[in-house]
Amino acid sequence: MTPLRVTLGVIGAAAAAASLLIGRPAVFFPLALLGIVAFVVAAGCLAADLLPLRRAHAATSALSLLDAVALVLAGQASRGLAVVAALALVGLSAAPRLIRGRP
Repeated sequence: MTPLRVTLGVIGAAAAAASLLIGRPAVFFPLALLGIVAFVVAAGCLAADLLPLRRAHAATSALSLLDAVALVLAGQASRGLAVVAALALVGLSAAPRLIRGRP
């Protein structure tokens, strides 16, 4: 796993914890901040995956970009959606390794 993917997983775990532990409306700021940082990190992952084209990695990085935006928007909608978006970010960060079948 690359350091950027590990960072995405940590951001997703932090966002899940924040959405579960912090009540509304105070959770808006941490989720927005984590979503922006996740977007930047996912863009870096996508750029790294496109140069030597790795299709599965690039697809999960592109989905991580969309999920980072969804994380910011879901934080304003409901707690459940925010948790799902955060856990999806964790899953997308681990997906390339799981697809290849390496533990």
